[in-house]
Amino acid sequence: MRGALVITGTRIPIVRILFLIKEGYTLEQVREEYPQISLVTLQNVMEELASKINTLEKNDNPFLQA
Repeated sequence: MRGALVITGTRIPIVRILFLIKEGYTLEQVREEYPQISLVTLQNVMEELASKINTLEKNDNPFLQA
């Protein structure tokens, strides 16, 4: 069984970072909450997630539209 995806080298779930952003946090504010994560790492995580989302097919998720 697999656990939640975490940021490499930490035990911080990526979903926690996404939740904070959804709540209006900037990446700088997330960095203040988790000083062990560099701003560059946070930016890279967001870029990787955006890349993954861009590869989804329209029919893979009813909440996404092309």
